[in-house]
Amino acid sequence: MVQMKSHKPDSVHVEQHPESDTASGRTQLGPDGVAEKALDPTTASSGGDIGGAWLAQYDGHRPELTEESNRIMSRRIDMSLLPIIFAIYFCQQLDKSSISFAAVFGFQADAGLQGSEYSWLSSIIYFAQLVFQPLSVYALVKFPVNYWICFCFFGWGISCMILAAFKSFPGLLVFRFILGAFEASISPSMLIIVSMWWTRREQPLRNNIWYSANGIALILGSLLAYGLANWSTSLYTYQLIFIFSGAIAVLIAIPTVFFLPAHPTTARFLSPEQKYLALERVRLNNTGTQNTHFDWSQVRECFTDLKTWGFVVMIFCVSFVSGGISAFGPLILQGFGLGPFQTILYNMIPGAIAIVANILAAFAVQTSKRKSPIILIILIFPVAAAAALYALPRGPEWTQRLLAVYFILQIFQPITPIIFSWAFANTAGHTKKTATTGALYIGLCVGNIVGPQLYMQTERPYYRTGLTANLVVLCVLFGVVILQALYLAYLNKRNNKRRLASGKTGRNIDYSLENSSNWASMRAAEAERNLADGGAAGEVYNANAFADLTDLKNEDFVYSL
Repeated sequence: MVQMKSHKPDSVHVEQHPESDTASGRTQLGPDGVAEKALDPTTASSGGDIGGAWLAQYDGHRPELTEESNRIMSRRIDMSLLPIIFAIYFCQQLDKSSISFAAVFGFQADAGLQGSEYSWLSSIIYFAQLVFQPLSVYALVKFPVNYWICFCFFGWGISCMILAAFKSFPGLLVFRFILGAFEASISPSMLIIVSMWWTRREQPLRNNIWYSANGIALILGSLLAYGLANWSTSLYTYQLIFIFSGAIAVLIAIPTVFFLPAHPTTARFLSPEQKYLALERVRLNNTGTQNTHFDWSQVRECFTDLKTWGFVVMIFCVSFVSGGISAFGPLILQGFGLGPFQTILYNMIPGAIAIVANILAAFAVQTSKRKSPIILIILIFPVAAAAALYALPRGPEWTQRLLAVYFILQIFQPITPIIFSWAFANTAGHTKKTATTGALYIGLCVGNIVGPQLYMQTERPYYRTGLTANLVVLCVLFGVVILQALYLAYLNKRNNKRRLASGKTGRNIDYSLENSSNWASMRAAEAERNLADGGAAGEVYNANAFADLTDLKNEDFVYSL
């Protein structure tokens, strides 16, 4: 058996700053009392990855990443971070869905809305996200992610509360726009956090867990709306819903800034050795952690990369469906012959479906190590349901069948987080990752803007235009997923040829998609193969992992299908 050498720290240039602790040589104590060098993530690595800079300076014990140590680290990170990002996203969805809850209890009449004004209140939030997405991309590179996300989190909770003060369309429209501006960075921040803490095998499950807060918000939000509608007060039901939804976000935002770390190297719940292991875990991804230098060449590469636009089209398609269903779901249910309180209670079932479907889909991706086949399988259900919902008549005798079909349609919900995981797993370079996030959210925003506009009040209760459009874009999504998988397979073959041309072994194993129990045996087998191939025995596995190279420039990068 060939012994694997532990990899050496990357040689990352660190720009010294006179005011930094690194330059002054001061040390700080980790949570276990062991002295470690302090490294400010906002200044220490203006020309390289923060994780790589930390590893270059770290002179403590470098434990081996084993199955046991990986399991302990994964559990520790899960327990420390997942509840926080889950709570943040839950509040976002509760605020966003509050308008659809209010619609069931006469929001349009109470606020004096006419014609398509309700649809515009649903869509304006995404116009704001489009406008502020470039700022979000820049901020997620230049600022610590925890401070930025908490600033946006707090501001958006306050905006939701202020919405309750308005009783006409103009004021509501303005503050829905402000709400969307603060919201522009929330979900992108989640993706950045997941990519810097978890391996590519682990990311789909974690992304689907925080995204399942959408379902929890639908269930608890429905119950909240039901209870507030029965509260005897001089305020309209929609005003109560906005106040309570915003207040929950504000109350959670304040402590979040103290518990959410900016980077693995600054996490208070990790000792220096654990920080080292946390970085070695994500070395497997070949995507790095964070770089505070905004690299315009990576932005250009992002927008000239064909696969970026493949993911954008996918997100547009699923968001088109999601936007319409989110805004008009309760009204579609009312069209089945349900009363207001029946509608709001039945509206909880899609939330439960979303939670179960998200978790099952994530486990399927983790087990199969493939995302495209899982998306294609999931798509079968909403395509069939959209066709059936279009064809079935309305009336009390059809209510049960219509409800069953509507609930099957909700199975589309895991597709969005899987596409985000798929895009991030196939993008390297910190600026390129944030730019890709911005591009994806352009697709998401446009889809959510257009989707609700095709549900016309004049077509109640059938909404044929909206349901027809849903069926078309779901079929387009099916085709784009297949084309994207074929293109990624081509890129892998191209990288194999590039590795051979540079004197390396052709095939590079992607350990980030493997179970940790296989790492030791697989890497030993890989070492033996390298020796047998000749000239490749000195290869350093993922030597460029923290070099802030983009995926197209890193010949060691393995694309996930």
